[in-house]
Amino acid sequence: MSILKSLFGKKPITSTNIAAEIEKARAEHDAALTKRGAALAGLGLMDDAAHQKAEAEYELHRRAADRAAARLDDLEKAHAEALAAEAEAERIASEHRLRDRVEAARHAVEVEAAELLRAYDDHAAVIGNILSRLEAIHDETSAVNEIVRRRPDIDGVVGVDAVHRKHPDRQASVRREKRLCWVAHDGHVTEAQKDADGGFIRPPRTFDRALGYHPEPKLEEREIVVERTKFRPGRYENPLSAIHLPAGFANGHQHWPRK
Repeated sequence: MSILKSLFGKKPITSTNIAAEIEKARAEHDAALTKRGAALAGLGLMDDAAHQKAEAEYELHRRAADRAAARLDDLEKAHAEALAAEAEAERIASEHRLRDRVEAARHAVEVEAAELLRAYDDHAAVIGNILSRLEAIHDETSAVNEIVRRRPDIDGVVGVDAVHRKHPDRQASVRREKRLCWVAHDGHVTEAQKDADGGFIRPPRTFDRALGYHPEPKLEEREIVVERTKFRPGRYENPLSAIHLPAGFANGHQHWPRK
């Protein structure tokens, strides 16, 4: 019976499991050597009976060390073989995975891509018809507006982009709130600010050469503007004229722009 079958039985034999057994065998070998060396310690003080007993113990540990060394040697060889076998198995598995990927990629190119391109041509033809009609509407709108531009009694037609593809404008606005403010003698209003201690910061009194110091500003609740929003025109979606729809297959017809 091989040492591996003796140790593992029906358990899986892997390089990791063998490495664990190597560590156990090495520990047993080291322990047997230590005990063998200790068996004859104090030999000079032994009588014959004690000497015989010590030699028997020495031989016991020597044999244990020899068995552990032999097992260690066999396990290290088996470990190297297991590593090589696992590496070869992984190489073969990797080769199979690569070949499977190659076949899958080839099938995707030859079969799936052809189906997708046929579907693309079908949809692109429909989109080309839509773009062609939108272009005709745009051209007619431009022509009509060019005529009615000289007719103040007729309103022009707003284009497709402005009606359907423009985001709403952001209107200018102000937001007002009631806040505590300093009101100066001339009615000028400034929002009151607080210092680090939470007290209101009083603005300095103003001075006039003719009148001297003006009265101190008063703290009052006033409605003031706290936020302003500027007007911003709405953006347009990217122009449909930028769309390019080539043929799905070689020698096919370009779907847009149409020649």
